[in-house]
Amino acid sequence: MEQVGNKISVITVVYNDVAHIRETMKSYFSQTWENKEYIVIDGGSTDGTADIIKEYTDRLAYWCSEPDGGIYDAMNKGISHASGDWINILNSGDTFVDKRVLEHCMELSCNVDADVIYGNSREIHKGKSRHIEAYANPSIMDLVPVYRHGSSLVRAKVHKANKFDLSKHEQLGYALDWEQIHRLYKQGCRFCKLDLEIQSFQKEGISDNTIRSFWYNYQITSEGRFNLRKFIYFIRITTTSLIKGLFS
Repeated sequence: MEQVGNKISVITVVYNDVAHIRETMKSYFSQTWENKEYIVIDGGSTDGTADIIKEYTDRLAYWCSEPDGGIYDAMNKGISHASGDWINILNSGDTFVDKRVLEHCMELSCNVDADVIYGNSREIHKGKSRHIEAYANPSIMDLVPVYRHGSSLVRAKVHKANKFDLSKHEQLGYALDWEQIHRLYKQGCRFCKLDLEIQSFQKEGISDNTIRSFWYNYQITSEGRFNLRKFIYFIRITTTSLIKGLFS
């Protein structure tokens, strides 16, 4: 397949994750799509993570190991250094589901006029994997996220113009990626779902708090204004989740 004009910038952000960083990096290096670059932003790790990254220096477009303002500040730093046509975020601990994922993304989207292409995900929890289906209809973003951030590629010019809003970190915590996606949706960006799994991720993580995630979701979709329909939806899904938790 013709690869000109389809360069993919993959960004990994990491901090003190010596147990997983090599697996994540090898997942990138295994990709059959050749027109790509790899950017690794380390927040100044002290556990040996940076030593592993150094082993691959000659295969990296850019990398650094220095203190930053957290995961989203690190992502923004990586986006600034990206020179590709598309940007994907592959966080430390996450992996592509197979070695042809990026190739399949480009094949399936070659005739698609979109600003964001996204797919399904695979959740890993206690040694078991579970398929996470993304919604095909982007309009559902009026209420909830339709895909996991890592399982998407965003046009670089769009991502560079719409970085993660660090000013909202105190308010939205770990949901700044969903805030950024929702912002693109409200701007009228074009989304296209691809019928494939893109990334595997470990369920355990900073965002593994269901009720708090629902609250962040309401704050994002209501855009700082009270919205009765969306508030009722927040109450309903929160109540359903609590009841399910009591009987699980």
